[in-house]
Amino acid sequence: MPRDVRNWLPPEHLCWKVLDVVELLDLSAFENSCRSDGRGGAAYPPTSLVALLLYCYSKGIRSSRHIEQACWDDVGCRILTGNRRVDHSTVARFVQRHRAALNSLFVQVLALCGRRGLVGLSAVAVDGSPMAANASRDASQRLQRLQETVSRCEREINALMEDVVDHALNIEADGTVLQGDSESTCDNWPRLSRLCDRLARARLARDRPRERAMPSPTEIRIKVEAAERMVARAEKRLAAETAAHQEKLNKYELRAREDRAAGRRGANGRPPVPMEHKTVLIRQRERLTRMRAWPERARTPRPAPSPESRACLSDPDSRLIPGKRGGYLQGYNIQITCARRQFLLAIEAHDNPSDRTALLPMVKKTQQNHQAAELPGDIELWLADSGYASSAAFEALADLPLLVSVTSDADQAGFPAKRQQAPAGQQDMAARLATPTGRTQYRQRSALVEPGFAQLFQRFGRHLDYRGRQAVDAEIKLLGTVHNLSKLISHMPKNRS
Repeated sequence: MPRDVRNWLPPEHLCWKVLDVVELLDLSAFENSCRSDGRGGAAYPPTSLVALLLYCYSKGIRSSRHIEQACWDDVGCRILTGNRRVDHSTVARFVQRHRAALNSLFVQVLALCGRRGLVGLSAVAVDGSPMAANASRDASQRLQRLQETVSRCEREINALMEDVVDHALNIEADGTVLQGDSESTCDNWPRLSRLCDRLARARLARDRPRERAMPSPTEIRIKVEAAERMVARAEKRLAAETAAHQEKLNKYELRAREDRAAGRRGANGRPPVPMEHKTVLIRQRERLTRMRAWPERARTPRPAPSPESRACLSDPDSRLIPGKRGGYLQGYNIQITCARRQFLLAIEAHDNPSDRTALLPMVKKTQQNHQAAELPGDIELWLADSGYASSAAFEALADLPLLVSVTSDADQAGFPAKRQQAPAGQQDMAARLATPTGRTQYRQRSALVEPGFAQLFQRFGRHLDYRGRQAVDAEIKLLGTVHNLSKLISHMPKNRS
C-alpha cells in the first residue's frame, strides 16, 4: 500500500466528491462558534466534521457510534479526518450544538444544484409520509395518566429533597458524617437527576394535547370572520326591528294628536308597547350582546383537549399517526416538496397526522428556500393529492398555479372510484381539474414526489434517531441535504480536475 493514505482511494471515490462540495459551502456559522480565547483543547476543523457527517450519511451511516467505528475501518473517513479517530461524543455534540448551521446546509446544497441547472421548476409536488420516532408506541399515555406521573415525580423529588435537607441539618448539628449516610446521600443524586428529567418530559407531554387542541391561525381567522358576520347580521336585524317599532310608535302618536285636535279623547286601538319593553327588541339586544363576545372568544380560543387524547412520554413532540401498512405508529408526518429528478425544495416535520393543514406551510417554506437559494425562474405548477384539499388553503393560495385533487386520485386519473363529487367550496378546483389540461398536468404528481420518498427511505429507512421537534427537524434537514448532495455528485465530473 502507498505510504500516503490519500493515495489509497481512486480520484472518483465518494470522499473526494464530498470534499469538493464542502469546499464550496459557507461554513462561517460553524467557525464563528469556536472559542478563540485559547482555553480548552484544540477543536476538530468544522470542514472535517461536516464532510465526515455528509460522507457517512451518504453511505447510510447515521449513528454517532457507527460513525466512530467507520473512522477505524473506512478509508474514506480516515482521509476526511486526517487519519484521526473521532469519538462518538464529539460527533453527537457537534450535531447538537450546530443544528441551525446544519439546517442552512440544505439551502446551500440546493443553491449549488440550481447553479448547475439541475433543478427544474416547471412543476413541483407536495406530499407527506410517516416516519417512526425514536419512541415506543406504548409510551403514549392519556392525560389522566400523565398527570398522575407528574404528581408521582413531584412527590418523590420532594421526599428526596427532604432527606437531603434532614441529612444536612444532622451534619450541622453533630459535626460528624457517618460513612453509610454519606454513601446513601450520594446515591440519591443520580435518582434525583432521572426524576427531574422524567418530570420535565411528563409536564411537556401533559401540555402537548392542550397545544394541539388549539386551532391553527387559518382556522382562527375563519372563525373570527364568521363571528363578525354574525354580529353584523344581528346589528342589522336589531336596527330593522327598532325602526319598525319606532314607526309604529310614531303612527300611534300621530293618530293620537289628530284625535285630540278633533276633540276626541284619544286614538283608536291599544297603544304600542314602549321601546324598552318590546319583547322582540329585548331578545335581539340580548342576542347581540352575546354575539359581540364571539369575535374576541374566537381570537383567543381556550383549548379543551379530549380526555382520550394521548401524548408520548419518551418524545412528547411525536404523535400516533396511521402507518403505511396499517395500524398506528409513534412518529412524525414528514412533508417534502419535490421538483424534477426528485430534487427536494423543502423537507419539514409536520405536527398533524393529517396533510390538510400542511399545504400552506409547505408552500411558504418552499418559496423561502427558492428565494434563499436564488433558483432561476419561478415555480410554474404546484401539485398535491386529495389529502391536502382545503377550502381555506385554496383561498389563501388563490394567486398560485395550484392543482389539488378534490375527489380521489383514482377518480382524477380516470379510474372508477367511490368519491367522485367535490365537497362544497371546492368546485372551482374541481372545474380546473376536469379540463384536459388539468388532467394532463395532475398526472405528473406521482412521478415527481413518490420516487423522492422511495429514494429517501431506501437509503435512510423509515426511522428517526433523535427526539424532540428541533432535533428531528435538524435530522430530516440533514437527510434532505444528503439526498440533494447525492444528486449533485452524480452530475459532477467523474475525475477530479
